[in-house]
Amino acid sequence: MEILDKESQLIAVEKVLEEMQKAEECVKSWNASWWEQLLDAHCLPLHYEIGEADVRDMERKYESRYKLANAFYSADSIGIPLAKETLVGNNTLTGERSKEFEVEFGRIDWYGMNSHKSTRHFSFNNNGTIKFSKSSKARLTLKHPRRISYNTSFNVLSNDFDISITLDQLTDDWREKYKYDYLTLSLKGNILVEKFDDIEIIRDLSTGMRLVRIAKKYDKRNKQNNASVAFEAILNPDDSLEYGSVAIQTHKGNGKVNGTYRFDVSRKKGIRANFYSRKGVKVDLTSNPALLGTANTLLLPQANSNNSGDIIVSNFANSTQEAIAKNLTEKVISFDNSDFNMESVNQAEERIIEMVKCIRGELPLTGLIDRIDNFLEVIGKKQNVQIGEGSNCKVLKLESSNK
Repeated sequence: MEILDKESQLIAVEKVLEEMQKAEECVKSWNASWWEQLLDAHCLPLHYEIGEADVRDMERKYESRYKLANAFYSADSIGIPLAKETLVGNNTLTGERSKEFEVEFGRIDWYGMNSHKSTRHFSFNNNGTIKFSKSSKARLTLKHPRRISYNTSFNVLSNDFDISITLDQLTDDWREKYKYDYLTLSLKGNILVEKFDDIEIIRDLSTGMRLVRIAKKYDKRNKQNNASVAFEAILNPDDSLEYGSVAIQTHKGNGKVNGTYRFDVSRKKGIRANFYSRKGVKVDLTSNPALLGTANTLLLPQANSNNSGDIIVSNFANSTQEAIAKNLTEKVISFDNSDFNMESVNQAEERIIEMVKCIRGELPLTGLIDRIDNFLEVIGKKQNVQIGEGSNCKVLKLESSNK
């Protein structure tokens, strides 16, 4: 746990207690009930003066109200507590009975907010961190074909926050009845990290640059596809491509790599397309149309997929191959940024933002809502600026690796 100075601790505890009061008002408006547990305990007598069995007996005496193991095992200060209570227990080492212990607690959790559709949980920490989660337990039906669960976290001392969402949906495919999407959004300072299934987008809000990563592991059970894929792209604020690469590895039945197809596009080094055999032999794909066609065939399952990651990788590889094919007889290969379709990346980001907006209205934490609103305002302003600037596509003059 991060050690805060005394002034920061005072501010953190004050703000956390304010959030707790507002959250309590919100939960009561739901007509919901819950039970409270105090954790991260600190009490020097529990550490130095009595045995573990007495501590456990005290826990049982108060049922689930307190977690005291932390106080028994550690003498370290927890800083300014969120709560302080007097507990009564025995000390079998000295024979004392009904001895009073003043215990400080650095964390308070709320449990038991259950309905027939979901269950909710709060966790308040004296370091300023507040967590809230909702787990959906409603049964998926044709009338209600989807359900949303999520975990959220933020700290009262910063504008940072984390949200992870799981979306379960019924499908029309009898072979795969349920579909699961996993979305996360994390803001730390000026760095925004968004994930949508296998797509990871890291955005620097101060510069507008984005790093897009997609990784697909080889699945031995999928007999129709023996390839694994690693994709990476750096995108400018106007969505133009600064650098991109995709590596497609074919695998044997035992999982060992059989060969690697690699495509690289950059402003500095141009377009490079190579095949690397298992023994390390390098073949330039710009001079070998047959192997180039094989790489394209490997990507066909992804191209036919509805998965956004598959589409992004396929678009990049196809655009690169088309640029190579059009310019095989030229010394300089032109790669136009407009050939690289950014729509699927933008759609993945939009999907994440829409899901965050979807849960925003039911969040019971004022501080978290404020941080989400500030974030949405910043993103909205940047998108408006980009639209206003227009998108003049620049053609990159990229040298063939033959030269």
